[in-house]
Amino acid sequence: MILRSAQPATAPFVALLLVLSLASAPGCGGGEETTAADGPGRNAPARSTGVSVDLPDGIAHPDRPVTSVEAVEDETEALADSLIEFAEVLRKRQFDQAEDWFSPDLVAHALVGHAEANRTSLPLDVERIKYDVAASAGVDRDGFIESLRSLLGDWRSVDSVLWKVKGASFQRGRSRWGRLDLKIHITGVDATGGMVSVHGRGDARATRTRGKFLLDQFILNKWEVERRAAPLFTEVAASTGLAHTWARFGTDANNSFHWNGAAAGDVDGDGDWDLFVPSDDQNFLYIAQPDGTWSDEADERGVGSPDRGTGAVFFDCDNDGDQDLMVGLTGWPLAGGKMGGERCRIFLNDGAGQFTDAPGGPGLQEPFVAYTLTVLDFDGDGWLDVHICGYGRVDVEHNNSWTEATNGSPNGLLRNLGTNEEGAFLGFENVAEAAGIKDVRWSYAAASADVDLDGDADLYVANDYGSNRLWINQGDGTFVDGSDAQGVVDKGSGMGASFGDLTGDGSLDLYVSNMSSTAGSRILSRLEEDIDKETHALLKKLAAGNSIFTRDGDGFARSPGGQGGIGASWAWSPALFDVDLDGDLDVFCTNGFVTGELAFDT
Repeated sequence: MILRSAQPATAPFVALLLVLSLASAPGCGGGEETTAADGPGRNAPARSTGVSVDLPDGIAHPDRPVTSVEAVEDETEALADSLIEFAEVLRKRQFDQAEDWFSPDLVAHALVGHAEANRTSLPLDVERIKYDVAASAGVDRDGFIESLRSLLGDWRSVDSVLWKVKGASFQRGRSRWGRLDLKIHITGVDATGGMVSVHGRGDARATRTRGKFLLDQFILNKWEVERRAAPLFTEVAASTGLAHTWARFGTDANNSFHWNGAAAGDVDGDGDWDLFVPSDDQNFLYIAQPDGTWSDEADERGVGSPDRGTGAVFFDCDNDGDQDLMVGLTGWPLAGGKMGGERCRIFLNDGAGQFTDAPGGPGLQEPFVAYTLTVLDFDGDGWLDVHICGYGRVDVEHNNSWTEATNGSPNGLLRNLGTNEEGAFLGFENVAEAAGIKDVRWSYAAASADVDLDGDADLYVANDYGSNRLWINQGDGTFVDGSDAQGVVDKGSGMGASFGDLTGDGSLDLYVSNMSSTAGSRILSRLEEDIDKETHALLKKLAAGNSIFTRDGDGFARSPGGQGGIGASWAWSPALFDVDLDGDLDVFCTNGFVTGELAFDT
């Protein structure tokens, strides 16, 4: 599994917003409809806070809606950014500052004190409690903030808070107000040490007051809590010697988006898994100790440099029974627009965990913008080969398209040349062009499996700014594009891919990570009638998130949108493994972005 960051200035959703902001949608200013707020009033006596306030019968759409998509997004994004700031205040439990986001005349549902509707037992000993919010109390601003304090005040930690604008519409004219569809998601550790996750959905009204929007009405439509008595996993990085901190992103010491990755393997043959992590300034090789800790021995074992590596992988390249290490690097721009930097490196293991930086043959003499290294024996000769995902250098040349970019760095296919008669490793040769897969899309990650069940290794490549590719091995050293035939064409921002049996039927399925965008989906909801169907569907896919393809006869079928495990936000590398040991594969998908001082820096 390779984890890394992307280029924020080149994120496809930035382009999506720019493209869509140029359009206008007369009559579409109403935004996303929500039905629950249009029901009867909720005027039950107050509970929890002891404050009795009547709630409105429903939050109507503005009577003179803004119809310019650009103007709506100006308002919506200002509100969305403001609520991200509020979420950070709430995560830090700075309740005294919370009133800055709410009108003194706020009328709202409290976030505690609801009547329980039902309980459901979920896997991993998780209990889900759904609440009946229809008859819940109405409170004023003080009561609402007190409900926040009552909800979160005694938690041991608040790990994440989201207040997301899923849809919005605004009134034109001097008195500006808007109706919002809000999603609330809070996770953390409660007072007893149990894991807790809170999910809510509601309608809100925001009114501009002195240049800032304040919420003055809020009606819950959904409120549920999931709890587990104890954490499933425990953070032990610091106590086991794996913790390492670096300068905050954006400082002079840390302004790169490239240098991330990890590789795991038993490098010293003692039966325990060790971990290699490339990084700025230095690499780390954490050797597992008998007491369950790790010791960084990168320099002593010969892999402390060069730094600034990306993808890394352990595999036995010379067939001598131990784990060798290959590290990808990207290089950097030189004067005059030329490309400089390091070649990919192959470090040979002596069997005891000592490494030698080997020449690597002709295939490792040329530079690659190498993001992910995928090991496979594509020609079936018993020697492991390596596919290199070549991305691109936006600091040299920007991607030439947001939907089908073709000016990335060429991918590589390194054919293993084996050893000579004396047993010396001969290295690799790059046969990507001869094999037909010297692609110049912005390739981010890849996964290999025998997709067509003919006995040889095929290759799925996830591409940023375009369509992914499934390369079908022909058995003669060449590949053909089988994406359409196999039903796995996936347009979007491909960031990762993993094969595994997700349905339990004995065949391989495919999980692909992309990016999802609430903002992009929100804009597109207003433009369905104003963009041709093909373009609208393409843009919707770019904002839709991850994809699941399940085996269907000789090919694959895309799982319906909205199924669990798809909306993982800014998603990266998916890992498939059986978390709860029930015999079924589960999905762990990393997501997020670089973190600055405020939450909207992510």
